Amino acid sequence: MTSSGRSGPRSSWSDFELIQEIKKGDLGAFTALVERHQRSLLNFFFHNAWDRQTAEDCTQEVFLRLYSHLGSYEPQAKFTTFLYRVARNLWIDRMRAAASHPGPVSLETPAANGDEGVLRDRIRSREESPVEILEKRETHAALRTAIERLPEDQRMVLILSEMQGLKYKEIGEIMDVPVGTVKSRMHTAVERLKELMGDHEV
Repeated sequence: MTSSGRSGPRSSWSDFELIQEIKKGDLGAFTALVERHQRSLLNFFFHNAWDRQTAEDCTQEVFLRLYSHLGSYEPQAKFTTFLYRVARNLWIDRMRAAASHPGPVSLETPAANGDEGVLRDRIRSREESPVEILEKRETHAALRTAIERLPEDQRMVLILSEMQGLKYKEIGEIMDVPVGTVKSRMHTAVERLKELMGDHEV
């Protein structure tokens, strides 16, 4: 039992309860918070960078930033909203820092969670011929390239909605824009993807 009197495994605690214990110096609570949200952050950064190592580095940096600021953190929204806001700001900082030294986008790096997430879900699950496997890989590569070509605000909305499964209201809070703007950006992103994908089906 902790100083708060909260019993039971930390994995069953709410984010707020974990944060309260972290403020008291409970490193076990911080470990539980990391374990709870690490995978979703890895997916978020992977779908931005298409590179596993970059996703891991960014995820680690987000948690380091969180730990250094949780002492003064006061919840004004869901913790996940705050978490993705930190993640988005970190990614924007990285993009600005790398703007003068652009590098190639890795299209072949395996996803952080071991599969293609939403990309794979859109392909029917059955035994595939070699031709179908090749076509699927080409579709994945084309989709990755198309997403990369979207403007940052449209790409971010698409990733948060389609890959991370967040609601428009929460995306609006993360990006500090009205829900109507989120919907508009999402619509524009989808239409642009259709144009960029050409004959590839998603």
